[in-house]
Amino acid sequence: MPKKSRVKRLEDDIDNNLRRVYSEAVQEQVPDRFTKLLEQLRQQESEDREDGHQV
Repeated sequence: MPKKSRVKRLEDDIDNNLRRVYSEAVQEQVPDRFTKLLEQLRQQESEDREDGHQV
């Protein structure tokens, strides 16, 4: 049984580290260049719809 408990501890450590890294990444701000790119894409989609193009 010691091997199983060691494996379980390793799995728990991995789970905890993944959760921590994900939590930190979610809290980061989106870079300005991505925000600008998303705005350009939305504007292009809007223009395409107004011109009657399928999006």
